[in-house]
Amino acid sequence: MVQMPVVLPDPTQAFDFGDGPPSFDDPLEERKYLKERLACAYRIFAKLNLLEGASGHLTVRDPVDKDAFWVTPYGKQWALMKASDLLLVDKEGKVVMGGKPGKQIVNTSALVIHAAIHEARSDVNAVCHSHSPYGKAFSAMRRPLPYYTQDACLFFNDLAVYNSFGGVVVDSDESQKIVKALGSKKAAILASHGLLTTGGSIESATAWFINLENECRTTILAESGAAMDPRNKPVEIGEEEAKFTHAASGFDKAGWFDALPWFELIEAESNGDYKN
Repeated sequence: MVQMPVVLPDPTQAFDFGDGPPSFDDPLEERKYLKERLACAYRIFAKLNLLEGASGHLTVRDPVDKDAFWVTPYGKQWALMKASDLLLVDKEGKVVMGGKPGKQIVNTSALVIHAAIHEARSDVNAVCHSHSPYGKAFSAMRRPLPYYTQDACLFFNDLAVYNSFGGVVVDSDESQKIVKALGSKKAAILASHGLLTTGGSIESATAWFINLENECRTTILAESGAAMDPRNKPVEIGEEEAKFTHAASGFDKAGWFDALPWFELIEAESNGDYKN
């Protein structure tokens, strides 16, 4: 029997992801909005247990000074993050403005990793890095993510693996190696460290992180199940289907849309407290 080739529809016509992030005529109004969204993203990470103590950092490029970015003060509880807590840091690591008195210390790793990515990638407006449990577990294996599920295909040819661990990142040499490994991709697995995602918006970077963490968990579960019965190993999705799925829902606007329910939830649960 002759097997007919799989005919896939135009992936760009698959879903309606709305109008995308809002646009602003006033960069100061945009700054205010982005700070609020970043504070909300921190609360999402806390709610989903995607952090480890004071480690990890989410950043957004400032729309007024595009060489600077907003970040949490070191040691701030993410579940209580407010826009007024955030610090504006320039590419040299200097706190330019923002924050509360006595709470203007920035995690050194946030400076060296995020500053390097924001400088190297003009398309990246947001970066998420955290020591999430399944991301850390999977990163210890130092291997690419298999395409076992539809959601894993969001990262088809769009996920780097940085296979070296040089200790806690506190110098520019290590951060430049991470930037080189990331290349033009939207996400990276950092060996024995955790996950890192980027986006044109904090929403898309957040969505990619949540999806990548969940896929690390799914892979561990699927392979653990297969270990009990080698006859039932998980099967990877074919390259053509993975490529199609990525084209349909692995681009930035799709990521922005995918994160909106989480932002809506924090808005409702906090009554907008994160905006203060």
